[in-house]
Parts: sequence; C-alpha cells; structure tokens
Amino acid sequence: MAQVIVLKPRGTGKGAARECRRNNLVPAVIYGRTITPVAVALDAPVVKRISSGMGVQIHHVKIEGSDFEGDVMVQDASYDPITGRPLHVDLHRISMTEKVRTEIPVSITGEAQLEKTGLLLQRQLRHIAVECLPADIPSNVVIDVSKLGHGDAVAAGQVALPANVRLVTPAAEVVVVAVAPRAAEEEKTGEEAAPAEGAAPAAETKPEAPKS
Repeated sequence: MAQVIVLKPRGTGKGAARECRRNNLVPAVIYGRTITPVAVALDAPVVKRISSGMGVQIHHVKIEGSDFEGDVMVQDASYDPITGRPLHVDLHRISMTEKVRTEIPVSITGEAQLEKTGLLLQRQLRHIAVECLPADIPSNVVIDVSKLGHGDAVAAGQVALPANVRLVTPAAEVVVVAVAPRAAEEEKTGEEAAPAEGAAPAAETKPEAPKS
C-alpha cells in the first residue's frame, strides 16, 4: 500500500493561509464531487514530492484528528516565482472505481534525427487531456518525430493511447509539426523585404526649402 500522507487541519481565509506559511506549512484545499471543500495544510517538502515528477500521481491521505481518509491527485500547485517556495495546493479527491479527466505530458523522441535533416520541431501542445480510471492513467505519451518531413504534423488523434484510455483533446488538434529552420525563414523574410530586380526604387524624400 502507498505511504499515507498526513495532512493538518487549518482554518479558512487569507489570515489562516498566512499563518500556515509563517509556520512553514503550505495551505491546501481538498475538492471532490461528493464532498465539501476541506482546508488543510502540509509540509513544503511533501508538496514538492507529490507535485513533481512526470505524469499524474495518486496519493493516499488522511487528515490529522479526523476520520477523513482517501485518495487524491494534485490538481494544481502554485509557487513563489522568485524563491520557488510552494504557496498553495489544490487536491482532487478521487474514487479508484470512477473515471477521471486529467492531462498527461507529451514526450518526444527522434528530435535529434529530425534536426539532422535540416528541420526543426514546433510543439503546439505539451499535454493532452484523457479520461480513464485513476489506476490506468498513463505517465506520459511518446511521439516519434524522426521521420517527419517538412510541414508534417502529428494530431492528437494520431497519438497512441492504451485501449482503456479515451482521448478528450480534440482529435484534429495539432500536437507537433516539423518546420523549416529559423535561419531559412529569416532569409526568406529578408528577400521579401528587398525590392525585386528591375523594380523602381522608392521615391526619395526631398529636403524642405530653407525658410526666408
């Protein structure tokens, strides 16, 4: 069985959240379809552990001094942009027997081979949305771009998913596309800006006559 993460109960409101941070705790809220939101707090190292890494992770939690116990996923975590300190966490309570919708990261393979052909990869999506049972959530999906030609794209509907995982992102939405190198694009832009051969030069601006 996965390690149980013990959460601390806390008050609600900005004052309670500030008090948590003064005590080196991170305020959090547990949401769920069948529960009233529950305000809790947890240690900063725990937040970093459960919100980092690839893919969606499921954690078993209980609230100190309460009979609340269940499985959750990290729905969102916010950090201080300067210090990197976690500021707040949203936890989503789930049932292991009910399907959930979530986003999974898109991993790329073969990009080095693509660049050897003189092309660059443009990423349109870094995650795709799926629906499945919590235990079936893939850690990621992998797209091989090594054989893409100029202008070739991979849409969400072309991404290989396990049979028990349903795609939620529109199937036609582009995930990646192979494009011409930036240098070639800049050269093309420069050629467009230059006057065509044989074209009349732009009219010169005549200086104003001196005032008498």
